[in-house]
Amino acid sequence: MKWPTKTERESLEIQGFIKEYKRLPHGRSFVVEEEGENPDRIVRDTNTNEKFGIELTSVYLYDRSVPDVHMREGDSIIPFNLSEIEQYERRILGSIVEKVCKARHHYKKEFPLILSVYVNEYISLHMGLEYWKSFSSRYDLLFDCFIPFEEIVFWPLPSADRNQPLVISVRMERCNQCCG
Repeated sequence: MKWPTKTERESLEIQGFIKEYKRLPHGRSFVVEEEGENPDRIVRDTNTNEKFGIELTSVYLYDRSVPDVHMREGDSIIPFNLSEIEQYERRILGSIVEKVCKARHHYKKEFPLILSVYVNEYISLHMGLEYWKSFSSRYDLLFDCFIPFEEIVFWPLPSADRNQPLVISVRMERCNQCCG
């Protein structure tokens, strides 16, 4: 299996994000207006014509999990391993902090910004709705203020209905001026 290029991956990620975002209670239908960097895409709401900057990030357990695990043939059972889940959680948090810091200093902010976190690791099968509720409460200080992003969207997450994965949004509402 040939791993897709960065351009191919980002194209797949933005289309996945757009599909999943519609399913949120406050979901919108987006179309891509512009490709770029800082943020990765500018999208437009097809109903209101509002534009948003979307920063894409895909988080893996470790740098070689794609060739060592994802592309490996054979066993399709993903074992529950608490230390790997904790390690993956730290990688997710690190990616969020890195994107927030980068965005504060280098991103165009003419449109509201949304951080898309593609939870793209097999062990996420063990991280269902209750896990993500606990995750957001454990790190509520982080989620209190992630300016310049107005929202962080985690997708696709496992659910009881394998045909309808979860999409979870954390929207910043409590902090308007504490971060900059």
